[in-house]
Amino acid sequence: MPRPRSIAFTFALALSLGLGAALAAGGCSKNKTTNPVTTTTTTTETFNSGTLSTAGQTFTHTFNTAGTFGYYCSFHGTPTTGMRGTVVVDASSSATTAAVSVGSGGNFFVPSSVTIKPGSTVTWTLAAGSVTHTVTR
Repeated sequence: MPRPRSIAFTFALALSLGLGAALAAGGCSKNKTTNPVTTTTTTTETFNSGTLSTAGQTFTHTFNTAGTFGYYCSFHGTPTTGMRGTVVVDASSSATTAAVSVGSGGNFFVPSSVTIKPGSTVTWTLAAGSVTHTVTR
């Protein structure tokens, strides 16, 4: 006949097995409404070129944080519409610089997206014959 175990031992065993299962499942509960996963992303890359109004005028920014950073012209766009572009900062990129023409062929950034590695710079240059623009994030 098996020897009876104490209630404390049985409780401790059940607790440790339950805790192990909860940890293996990624938390205390599979119900994400009562145990939500919280992710915080901080994008510290902010910049504003001010008004670019003379052909050939440049603005340069160094990107130190990996991520995708949208920017726009405050005269001709918003963060979601109009004249806007994207800088992708990716550690696997070999590019240490990128060049973007501002106002080429109208109210555009050309190219509209560039990819560089962290610690690299992007230079925006106002195109000849272009109206005033900004590079804003």
